[in-house]
Amino acid sequence: MAAGGRGRRGPAGARRWRWAAGWILLIAAAMALGKAGWSPFRLLPWSGRGDGLPARAAPDVWVGPVAVGGWPRQQVESWLAGLARQVAMPPEDARLDPANRAVIPGAAGLALDVPASLEAILRARRGSRVDLAFRALPPRQDLDDFPAEPVYHGNRRKQAVTFLVNVAWGEEYLPAMLDALAQGGARVTFFPVGRWAESHPDLVAAMVRGGHELGNHGYSDALDLEGAPAETVLADLRRGAEAVARAAGVDPVSIRFYSTHRGVRTAAVEQAAAAAGVRLIYWSLDTVDWMKPAPEVMARRIVTQAQPGDLILMHPTAVTVQALPAMIQGLQRRGLAIVPLGQLLSPLPAGEADPAFRPLVPPGPVLAGRLDPPPFGPNPAGPGRAEEGFLSVPPAPSLR
Repeated sequence: MAAGGRGRRGPAGARRWRWAAGWILLIAAAMALGKAGWSPFRLLPWSGRGDGLPARAAPDVWVGPVAVGGWPRQQVESWLAGLARQVAMPPEDARLDPANRAVIPGAAGLALDVPASLEAILRARRGSRVDLAFRALPPRQDLDDFPAEPVYHGNRRKQAVTFLVNVAWGEEYLPAMLDALAQGGARVTFFPVGRWAESHPDLVAAMVRGGHELGNHGYSDALDLEGAPAETVLADLRRGAEAVARAAGVDPVSIRFYSTHRGVRTAAVEQAAAAAGVRLIYWSLDTVDWMKPAPEVMARRIVTQAQPGDLILMHPTAVTVQALPAMIQGLQRRGLAIVPLGQLLSPLPAGEADPAFRPLVPPGPVLAGRLDPPPFGPNPAGPGRAEEGFLSVPPAPSLR
């Protein structure tokens, strides 16, 4: 009996051991496959990969001009990987500008955020248009690495310009100028003279309310900067910053940029700016509005000659006020945003709402052009063309 009992239990025990060993092997295999990123649930058409994402895009989903609706997840991943290689843009370091003895600001690089873009596409509802997600890559060197160098223009990669408005007179034209800027959606940098700001605090406050930036144009435009020693320039610079700050109700430290009268540049001026910890600002394009050209002539010249990153000098004059609407519209039609100086010189975008960092919106010409034909899905705008309203920078108009 004892022997018979042991015999009957032996096969059952062996079966239990084989059953346990099989489960152990199965669990080990599943763990190994899991580490490799594979799941048996991927075989199910309604299942994702354990990350909660759908296995395919909903119908009628678009990324710019590319129809991704209905694509399986693997197809979306493959397309995004190819697009990431095409749109990758390395950062550009700030560097010295030998021609002007100045510094050229750096610019952030661009990388497609594939995981975030994939999630946006797969979670999009039927009939949606999806924006791709991008990451800005900061440069290794920026303006802070060149604290004493002046600036004549921004980085040419940045699709924006800045209006530098020097103000020592022309207060009768400023309300109309502020209205024109507001109507055109342009924000600029005003450089009021300190003693002018003391006499017109209401206009300085209006500049701030309009979302504009304030710079420093010194306290007195009567000071002869050509022969002034550094101590005199520094005293005038600091007094000007304090006067503008009082009129605006801001801290003088927030006024970071200094523009000299008539663009004077001497060793004393450079020493004073460095001692005050402010950036010397010059310009790359001049409206010469003080010469009173015809408004249409001035607007045409600025719109056709402006380059990305330009610093455009102007003053509050009757001609400037008349030319501003055409100037603003013409530059914007070329894809050049008009932004404050601090925003233009920053290598990084202020956020997705920053129009100066255009790559943060889906790169239409890349989608419609470089991926022509797209690897998956049709382009409704036709071969090599971007949809209306998608990012593009047309050539400068002739304004005839």
